[in-house]
Amino acid sequence: MRRSRGLLSLVPLVFLLQGCPEAARPLGSGPGGKAAADDLAVAIATRFGPIERGPAFDAARSRLARAALAPSRVFDEREVWTAREADVRQLDLFGHRDGEKYSLDMRPSAPPPRDAGDYRGLLRLNRVEKGRFEWTMREELAVGAVRPSDVADAVTGLLRSAEGVSEEEARAHAVQAFPRAAEVLSRLFRLETLELTAEGGATAIRLGLRLEPDGMEETAPHYAAFLKKWAAPMRMSAVATDATGASWWSVQAADMLWTVRLRVRDGSLVPLEGRADRRVPDELTVAADYSMKAGPFTIGVRDLVVDVTLTRAPGEKGYVAHYRQEPDWRLPFLIKPFLRGSLRYPFEGPGSSAGYSVRESTGGPTEFVREFRFRVRESWIIRWLGGRGNEAMSDFRKGAEIEADRYNQECLYALRDDVMALLDHTPRTVSTVRPFRRSKHTVAPSLSRSHVPDDRSRRARASFRGTVWPSWRIEGGAGDRVGSRTVKSGQANGASRATAPSSRVTAVSSFAAW
Repeated sequence: MRRSRGLLSLVPLVFLLQGCPEAARPLGSGPGGKAAADDLAVAIATRFGPIERGPAFDAARSRLARAALAPSRVFDEREVWTAREADVRQLDLFGHRDGEKYSLDMRPSAPPPRDAGDYRGLLRLNRVEKGRFEWTMREELAVGAVRPSDVADAVTGLLRSAEGVSEEEARAHAVQAFPRAAEVLSRLFRLETLELTAEGGATAIRLGLRLEPDGMEETAPHYAAFLKKWAAPMRMSAVATDATGASWWSVQAADMLWTVRLRVRDGSLVPLEGRADRRVPDELTVAADYSMKAGPFTIGVRDLVVDVTLTRAPGEKGYVAHYRQEPDWRLPFLIKPFLRGSLRYPFEGPGSSAGYSVRESTGGPTEFVREFRFRVRESWIIRWLGGRGNEAMSDFRKGAEIEADRYNQECLYALRDDVMALLDHTPRTVSTVRPFRRSKHTVAPSLSRSHVPDDRSRRARASFRGTVWPSWRIEGGAGDRVGSRTVKSGQANGASRATAPSSRVTAVSSFAAW
């Protein structure tokens, strides 16, 4: 889950980032210079790429994944834990990179991460009372000398890049800024819509990305099949509002199309409607609906309310999400009556929570930190629900996982190479080649201005529609990782075929990502 969400969140950023070289430059502007940006990218790419797991941990993670909603199954298993005391169990993990290889294993009293790419995970299971448990997890990934403020400035530059962009500028930026990342991402994602609308002193953004597993069938057949089975039937919608009721962003997903709506001014988010002189408050409420297929059934939630608090300290940027209100559950009608107490428990008392941040550490490297707390009340029906997740995890590990890990890494290295080329100010000659996808797709971005009938002000919109980002051949530039490609007989229009497998974007289990 961790890796899948991380890559998926990068996708819209990368497609926008292609139009903004300035968004990359803050990453190399601190005391660590360009090396800090390189350490950041390599640390993430190696941690979320292929992993060599120690045999003890490889066995333990399967047991933990099966026990996510049935903790009593592993509570007394000595082989799973590095520390045991009364009603508390703990698992310490440590990961590190050696060149391109990344190793992860159990280590009692794991030390804090020191070098870029070092990882420490601390998983605790607390037995509150019989049949009631609380999982907590803290994960720390060292990313080098890049400062939290540098990351925040990069995001600001990214959002600012969407403002005041003409049709010609959008086309030129798409070609020149991040060609490697665009080529790799285009194997799995299609930029279906990008609308930039000037209104009220701000710019409204509508971004639509479609997941297309067919593009990965030849290089990552297991992962393509996994996506078709588990991602295609997923439905999701979410909107963030503040205490006044103003909406700040929205996301919708259906039929493997993800649509994001934002509105920006001077590199900062502003409300989707109304005045554009406000800035994001420290507290937001996200209301979400989610559903997926579980055999013949549709399961999910309606009106899931999440209270989000932003952290904006100079040495820390991030957020914490609290889940304290039970949603309306979408479950088979014969099952739902048996679940009332078990489904309510995660939201009672302190509730459950999840937090993500980038933090400076005293005398050490900057760290990406993830923390979560999840409460479980066991019952036979909760175990049944857990079995649905175990089915997805089992499917994922049957060949799809290694393909996903390799593609994750290729995406992140491509982004890293583009960033380093920008920081080096290296001249690059970029020429288009035939699209990676088959001939049914558009070869190049189609940029047009059109008037929208239901737009009362009849404002002009710069938009991309039905676009597949082309592949690129790069000549010059630092760290060029674009390898050779061969043309397979029978591919439409001589579409090239790369050797790298694919990425994971569907949540399976919190433990499956290890």
